Amino acid sequence: MKKNVSALTSSLIVSALILFFLFKPAFQTPDSVLFSKHEDGLKNYFNFSYYLKYDGGIRHDGINYPYGDHLQYINSHPLYVQIVKFVDAKIYPVSSYGVFILNLTMVISLLLAIPFLFLILRKFALPRWYAALMAVTLLFLSPQFLRIHGHFEMVYAFFIPMYWYFLIRWREGKKRWLWSVLLVAGGLVGGFTSAYYASFYAILLLGVLFVELWNQRKNLKNYWKTGLSLFILAIFPLLVVKGVVSATDWVSDRPNNPYGFDVYHAEFLSVFLPLVSPLKMLIGNVVDMDFEWEGRAYVGLPATLLAVSVFITAWFNLFSNKKVRFRMYRPSKQMEVYFYAAILILLFSMCIPFKYGFGFLLEIIPPVKQFRALGRFAFIFYYVFTVYAAWFIYRLFRFLKQKKQPLPATLILIFALSYWAIDAGTNTRLSTNGIFNTNDRLEVSNEKYLTRFKEAGVNPEEFQAILFLPFSSTCGDKLLFENGMEAFGYAMQCAHHTGLPLVQSFSPRLSFTQALSSIQLLANPAIQKTRLDDMNEKPLLLVSSNEKMNEQERWLFSNAEVFWQNEEITLSKIQLDVFHESHENWLKKTESIIPNLNQHETIYTDTEISSVVYLNFDEQKEQLTFSGEGAFFMKRGKAELLNQIIPHNFLPGEYELSFWLYLDTRRYNMPRAILTVTDGTGKTIHEKQLNTRSVNDVYQQWIRVSETIELQPEYQISLNIRRHFVTVDDILLKPLHSNVYIKKPGGLSLFNNFPIGE
Repeated sequence: MKKNVSALTSSLIVSALILFFLFKPAFQTPDSVLFSKHEDGLKNYFNFSYYLKYDGGIRHDGINYPYGDHLQYINSHPLYVQIVKFVDAKIYPVSSYGVFILNLTMVISLLLAIPFLFLILRKFALPRWYAALMAVTLLFLSPQFLRIHGHFEMVYAFFIPMYWYFLIRWREGKKRWLWSVLLVAGGLVGGFTSAYYASFYAILLLGVLFVELWNQRKNLKNYWKTGLSLFILAIFPLLVVKGVVSATDWVSDRPNNPYGFDVYHAEFLSVFLPLVSPLKMLIGNVVDMDFEWEGRAYVGLPATLLAVSVFITAWFNLFSNKKVRFRMYRPSKQMEVYFYAAILILLFSMCIPFKYGFGFLLEIIPPVKQFRALGRFAFIFYYVFTVYAAWFIYRLFRFLKQKKQPLPATLILIFALSYWAIDAGTNTRLSTNGIFNTNDRLEVSNEKYLTRFKEAGVNPEEFQAILFLPFSSTCGDKLLFENGMEAFGYAMQCAHHTGLPLVQSFSPRLSFTQALSSIQLLANPAIQKTRLDDMNEKPLLLVSSNEKMNEQERWLFSNAEVFWQNEEITLSKIQLDVFHESHENWLKKTESIIPNLNQHETIYTDTEISSVVYLNFDEQKEQLTFSGEGAFFMKRGKAELLNQIIPHNFLPGEYELSFWLYLDTRRYNMPRAILTVTDGTGKTIHEKQLNTRSVNDVYQQWIRVSETIELQPEYQISLNIRRHFVTVDDILLKPLHSNVYIKKPGGLSLFNNFPIGE
C-alpha cells in the first residue's frame, strides 16, 4: 500500500510540475488569459462568468433576453458554478474571477485523472513504476486535452477513468453498495456538468452489460440479478439528470434533431493516426486521410502498431491454411469485458450502424439523435485500448525476458514508452499552442470598460439589453447567422462589464420560437416584431463592429443614436419605437396604395397582370398552410415548383421571385432551392441556390425566401426544391418595383408577398 502511495505521489508530482510550467502564464495575473478567443471558447467563458457575477438559480439571464435559458443547455458548468456561487456568497468574494477560476479548474481537473489511471493500471497487475509512467503518459496523450481550445466541459479528463475504476471495483463484488453509491454519484456529478458525461457513464456500463450478457448467455438464470443491478446503475443517473432538467425547463420546443450526428463522428484514422503524421504528408494527396476533429481519439503509435498487428494476424488467419496463434492478443479475463465493450462503443462513435442503412433505428430510439458529436464517445475507447496496449506490451516484455531474450524485451519496452512519450509531448504541444491569449474581453475590473459610458454621459442602466450588429444567432441549426462573430465577442464584453443581457444566443438547443423572434428583429418592416411584446420600454444598447452589414442592418444602425465609438466598435442607443414606427409606416403606406390598384379577381396590382405569376397551391389541401387552404408538401425527394416560359406580353426587366418556406423541425437542415433562368436557346442565364438559411423575414414558423432576377420574353424560369419535409406556399413572381395585393377573405392576405391582416 505504501509503495502504491509513493508511486502515485510521484506521478502526481511529475504531472503537477508539467502542468505548472505549461500553464504558468495563465495564473500570473487575476485577469488570467483566454485559452480561446474563438466564439465557442469565448461563449463558454462568458456563460460561466456572467452567471457567476449576476445570476442565480437554474436560469441564465445573460443571453436570449428577455427569456434567458436553462443552465444545462448552455455549456455553463451548471453544478460547478453553483458551488462557486456558494463560495462567493459564504466564504470569499470570487464572482469577478470567472475566467481565472475556469482556467484553474480545467488544469486541476487534468491532474485528477492521474489517481484513477494509476489505479486502473495497477488493477491489471502492472508494476507500480510502469503504472506511474503510463498514467502520466496517457493523461498528456488524452484527446480531452485538446478540448482546451474551446470545448471546456470536455477537458475534465478524470470522469471516464473514474467511472471505469469504480466499475472495476463494483464488478469485484466486495462492498458493492459503496461502489454503487460512488458510481451513481459520479454519474450525477458528470451529468450535471455536461449531458455527455452522463451518457459516457451510461454507455460504458451498458457496453459492459451487453458483453457480460453474451458471456453469460448459457447462465442467465444465475446472472440476471447482477445484470439487472448493472442496468439500473447505468440508466439511473441519466434518468435523474433528464428528469430534473425536464421538470425545471420552461421551454417545450427545443430542437430534437441537431446537426452533426452523422458528421461529427470518429473514424479508424481519427483513432489510429495523429493529427499530423509523415504518412499523411506522403500519401495525403492520393488517399483521403482527413477526419473530423470531433472524432479524434489518437491512441499513440505503440497502440496503433498493436492494432495493425492484430488486424494483419486476423486477416492472415482468415485466408491462410497456416494459422498464426491469435490467443496471444486476447486480453486477460479481468480486462476482456472492458476491451470488447470499448470496441462496441467505438463502433457507436463511428456512427455504426446508423450510417450504413440503419438510420431508421434513430426513430425507434430518438434520444440518441441528441448527440451532435458522436466522436466524443471514442474517448472511452482511447482509455480502454491504451491501457490494454500498455498491458500487452509489458506482458510481451515479461515473456521475452522469460525466454532469455532480455535485449529485445528491453528495446520493445523502451520503444513503446519513448514513442508514447513523444506522442504525448506532441499532443501537449498542439493542445497548448495558441492558448495564451490576452484577456481583453472578460477582465476582472469593470472600471476601464465603463469609462466609455462615463465619457459619453450615459448610464448603462438606461438600457434593457444588448443587440449587436452584424446580426449573429442560430435557430436549432435550421437558420444560422455568422457574419457578426467579431461583434458577438464585443457584445459579450459589454454584457460582462455592464450586466446587460444579450438579445441573441448561440445556444444549440434554444427554443425555436424564441430563436425565431430574435432573428425576426432584423426582418422587413412589413413584419411585426413579436419579441418586442415581451420587452419593456427602455432602449436597446446597439454594439456594432466594423464588419460588413447588410441592407437591413445598415438601416437599423442609421436609426440609432451613436454615443461612443473607436476603431473597433460603436456603441449606440436604439429606441424600440424605431421598430414599431417602421411597421406602422409600412401599414399606412400599404393602406394608401391598395385602393389605387387594379383588380383582377383576387389579385390587385399596379402593373400588367400578365407579368404577375402567383401560385397558392389551394388545390393541394394541407393542414399546414401559410395562407389559404393549401400548400405544397413533400416528405422527401425533389420537386419542380415552377417551370414557365415567359410570354411575349411579359414586361422585360427586373423581377422578384418570393415564396414562403416552413421551418420543419423534423430535420436539422433546410430544403435546398435552385432557381434557374434560361434563354430561348436553352443557355443558362442565371442559376443560383437560394438562401434558405440566413433569412430574417420570419413570420410564425415560416421564412420568406426571395431573389431578384432579370427576365425577358421567351426566357424560361424554373424553381426546384429538394430534401426532407418540404412545405412551400404562396410563390409570387412580380416586377421588382411593382405592388401586388392578394386578397383572401377571412384569412391572411398578402401585399408584395408579406402578410397583412388576419
